[in-house]
Amino acid sequence: MNLTASTFDHETYKWLNDNQFNHGSDLFKIGGNGRDEIYLIQNADNDKLIVKLTTGSADDIISVEAHGLTLLAETNTVDTAKIHHVSDHCIVMDYLYGHGQSADYWQSLGSQLAKLHRAPQPPQAGNEDPMYGLDRDNYCGKGRQLNQLCVDGHAFFCDYRLLNQARLAYDNGFLESPWIIYLESICERLTELIPTQPASLLHGDLWSGNLLVNEKGLPALIDPAVYYGWREADIAMTLLFGGFPHDFYNSYNEIWPLESDWRNRVPLYNLYHLLNHLNIFGVSYLEQVQSTISRYA
Repeated sequence: MNLTASTFDHETYKWLNDNQFNHGSDLFKIGGNGRDEIYLIQNADNDKLIVKLTTGSADDIISVEAHGLTLLAETNTVDTAKIHHVSDHCIVMDYLYGHGQSADYWQSLGSQLAKLHRAPQPPQAGNEDPMYGLDRDNYCGKGRQLNQLCVDGHAFFCDYRLLNQARLAYDNGFLESPWIIYLESICERLTELIPTQPASLLHGDLWSGNLLVNEKGLPALIDPAVYYGWREADIAMTLLFGGFPHDFYNSYNEIWPLESDWRNRVPLYNLYHLLNHLNIFGVSYLEQVQSTISRYA
């Protein structure tokens, strides 16, 4: 179909028109999840862009996605889709069109992620020390991800990751109160279960569905759920749905070696994502949540 003034909001339509994406441009819907619609737009010169349109009720979905992509890009460590325009309900980005992974795709991703995790944190207003969390809420998938800047990484992970999601699951009728009590007891021992680690900028939702291939065949990250947290949590997320190839982990360790026992903590980190999935998708995730809580309780 062709671009029309009614397709997007006036601000986005005007930007596209001013940048040679006018009435004759072709528009293709290429994705969507009930909250977002994703379009590929192509002009007469075969220039291509992605336009993501939110159809959800939250007013900050686009702005926090743009903020997350910008934070990742500013580290100059990982590739992301370049942002060209942002309005209240639309974001216009580069079209990443790689047709196949390069031979060193996974090695590149591992080394880039390690460099991202080692990137220095910009000073936060009023505090020169590294902080955990973020200065605004965002989203992990369809779930709202609460954030706050904290000096204590254990307190942040306990309050704004595990307990927040668990209490939401209780309110949603998925978890009964004994499971909340078990989880609270885990949080009381969190300093024993997870070693102190520096605050790193995390992608936050690092699974294969948020990986693309750029024009050079190298990795590019999309749909971040960024915050400053424990790097092991980012690595753990890669294992939630089966894991990445060994080259990824080997390459990461060459840049910044992980602790030898990091895999023992993977289920605890991923409990946050399982709880989030429970709240989004329902009881199909309940058994995994209960099994993980039982493992550490």
